[in-house]
Amino acid sequence: MALPRKFLNNDEELLAELRPHWIFLFGPLFTSIGVWIGLIVLVVLWQKAPGWTNYPILILALIPGLWLLGRFVRWRSYVVALTSTRILVRQGIFGRDTVQLRLQRITEVNIRQRLIERVLGTGSLIIDVQGEDDTLTLEYMRRPAVVQRVVNSQLNEIVGGGRREAIPADMQPRDRYGAPYADQDTDEHRGDDRRRDDDRDEDAHDTPPLGVGADVQPPSPTSSVPSPEPPAASAPVGTAPFEIRDRLIELDDLRQRGILSEEEFAAKKSELLNRI
Repeated sequence: MALPRKFLNNDEELLAELRPHWIFLFGPLFTSIGVWIGLIVLVVLWQKAPGWTNYPILILALIPGLWLLGRFVRWRSYVVALTSTRILVRQGIFGRDTVQLRLQRITEVNIRQRLIERVLGTGSLIIDVQGEDDTLTLEYMRRPAVVQRVVNSQLNEIVGGGRREAIPADMQPRDRYGAPYADQDTDEHRGDDRRRDDDRDEDAHDTPPLGVGADVQPPSPTSSVPSPEPPAASAPVGTAPFEIRDRLIELDDLRQRGILSEEEFAAKKSELLNRI
């Protein structure tokens, strides 16, 4: 079964899940096939066998079958998981045995392969641990060279500040329906990025222009800002009537625009008319 997600921390990412190679089943599988073929030949040749011989034959057939079934259950329950910070090894049928190793403690990752293992694409990973005399050995690993490269890539990202390489598709963790968890995480991250971009756009619309306080609203383009009242030029005594007329027209224009009140306009008008 897959590694339960409860074993992961909140800030921990599950990168790869690995199962033993099929060579893990070869011993009981070939033994079962050999015993079954031998029993079939025995039954065919010994046609006049007594009836009591059926029970020993059935027992002989069940023993390797149970061995094969138990080995298959062990294969299903054995998981090696690589996370962004640890290596987790989980195995056991009735009892659970979980071993974890921090990536920062790994000093070397070596491969051990026999000739038949090289032909079948399997082998053992021997992991040296800092401060320990013993090593962590992971047997029956599929494509051990690729696993070694993936682990070293993650170590390089943590310790050396590099960038890890992409995980092969057959090593990526999957849920119970067979869908890769990486795709789901990517979609969630993309959705989060889109939501963050939308929030930034909304904040950009709500942000006032540079130099304008948050409580100060920018003036509307259609609103007219009244210009300050120009200083009224005092007309000298004896001014020509046409100049007084032009001055009265200017004052009336200021009154209509709301710059001069009615009282101010009347006072200026009386002052100019008195100068005629």
